[in-house]
Amino acid sequence: MRSRWRRIGVLGLWSLGVGIAEAASIAGVCPDGSAFIVHRRQDVPCARAKLVPPSELPPLRPELLPRPYNWHVDQEARDPHNPYNLIDSAQKIRALRSGDSPRGPNPHPMATRSETPSRAPEPAPNPRAGLSEPELADLIRLVELRQRVAPATLSVDNLQGREQLEIQLAHSQAFEARLLPLLGHGPGERRVLLFTARSAVESEFHPNFLVVQEALTFRPEPARAREVGFLLGEPGPLAREAPALGYLVLPARFDPERAMDLWWNDRSFTTVLAPPG
Repeated sequence: MRSRWRRIGVLGLWSLGVGIAEAASIAGVCPDGSAFIVHRRQDVPCARAKLVPPSELPPLRPELLPRPYNWHVDQEARDPHNPYNLIDSAQKIRALRSGDSPRGPNPHPMATRSETPSRAPEPAPNPRAGLSEPELADLIRLVELRQRVAPATLSVDNLQGREQLEIQLAHSQAFEARLLPLLGHGPGERRVLLFTARSAVESEFHPNFLVVQEALTFRPEPARAREVGFLLGEPGPLAREAPALGYLVLPARFDPERAMDLWWNDRSFTTVLAPPG
């Protein structure tokens, strides 16, 4: 029962977000390590509780949460072994074995590929088109200059402590306005971030980014050009001192004027990409 209470506590504190924290008046941690947020003092579930503001509640068992809780939620949602996802996989397997499609019975199970009308896939957007070499160089320089007012740099060291890879991100309203129409988005429908990656030695780079802002999480899918793309270079081997330049497309609800956590693989940093003023 105690472990169940802890699990419920985590979900209550992190999933329900700021709304509950603002509505509640008393928060704290019990001697057994469980946390709570209640409206009345008599609802505190333990004796000798340590009371703190809701915003200062630590994660339960912090030694088991080296990353933000939202990071774990995102990872679990993408885990193919998550029972929630296994249900969809099982349904597809059963449908294929019975000769049905995952969306319903196949009215022509013996139809060959040539007899089945097909629709040509839509061409992938190519934002590289129309960007000259001087413009690409200007974008790389823009990312570098933005670090002075909005630092967003991640340095990755090797086992000897020497810098191996440097990743920088930046937000540019001008580039955002230029890119969105090329990707089929209207003005203001998305947020666009630029990123650069530069290696001190030959290494591998893939745009495995995760963006976290308060209760929001978003992982741009590298296989979707409308979410992640390269303007210079490509995913995979990164030659020494050869910069890669690309973009991330985020939902519009992410605000570059407020702090956000930017993750690459299992490393992260916090930044405000467009500080007011």
